[in-house]
Amino acid sequence: MGNLGTNTHFEWGPADHELSEVMQGYFANFIKTGNPNGPGLPSWPAYHSMGDFGIMRLDVESRAEPESIRRERYLFLDPFYVKPQPSTGRLGAP
Repeated sequence: MGNLGTNTHFEWGPADHELSEVMQGYFANFIKTGNPNGPGLPSWPAYHSMGDFGIMRLDVESRAEPESIRRERYLFLDPFYVKPQPSTGRLGAP
């Protein structure tokens, strides 16, 4: 997030700085618009609670990819974090 130079315990390389810039771009766009996407950044698809799970892999070559490995874990944890809404009975954030 632009502060790699403040941590002198690691030898940061060009790829680290590039990823830091990508993360700064996503973060700044999200703050400004509510959408992390912007020019020069790999597309970050919107999350939809009903449908396939996906993750954004932030790496040297950042990309969106399906999240199939942990799907059961997320489904197992949903009842602990998502409560039915009184007015609709549908699931929503607590």
